[in-house]
Amino acid sequence: MPDIQKNAASRSLIYLTFLCLSLEIVRLSFNDNTKYFFLVWNLFLVWIPFWLTYLAQKFSSKSKFYTMLILMVWLLFFPNSPYIITDLLHLKSYSQKIIWFDSLLIFIFAATGFLVSLCSLQAAHQIFRAYLGRNKAWVLIVCIAFLSGFGIYLGRYCRLNSWDLFNEPIWFFGRIMHQFKNPFSYQITLLYGSVILLVYAIFNDANRKIASMVND
Repeated sequence: MPDIQKNAASRSLIYLTFLCLSLEIVRLSFNDNTKYFFLVWNLFLVWIPFWLTYLAQKFSSKSKFYTMLILMVWLLFFPNSPYIITDLLHLKSYSQKIIWFDSLLIFIFAATGFLVSLCSLQAAHQIFRAYLGRNKAWVLIVCIAFLSGFGIYLGRYCRLNSWDLFNEPIWFFGRIMHQFKNPFSYQITLLYGSVILLVYAIFNDANRKIASMVND
């Protein structure tokens, strides 16, 4: 993707993030409490892998070791990005009086987070392609999509997050190993992994066509 396109995409994502924060402030004016700040926190987690891929791209032409090290950390945090779409589940516990606003609020947060995740995945894909070639890069993207699906399951249903790996690593891995006995974990992993992969493939193809038109 050309630098002009990257900068325009980054600006658009930043504008969408400010829109999310503005809607959160409006929501707080309806009811003065902080129960909805989890949306802000989840969106913050979404931006971590985005900036990690930005950093990895800066190192990609200088140090392959540091680039791959950054991408390993990126992979740990990346499932937080598509995970944000599951926040729509919170609508079931919201007040019916303003569900019209709550549904819009959570949708905008979820849509913004998912778009950030797609841009982050595409940036990582470009590095993988440069290092590994087209076919191996796509194999890695498929693996990442399904690992993200499993990560969504761990976050939503097991209430695990990326920080747990650093706080309680033994307990963290124990919880993960236990989930392989649960058939539901495979269902969620396959469903979300497939959707992430399909949406990304469409997103990547659209950007590739736009880039070719710009170059022409």
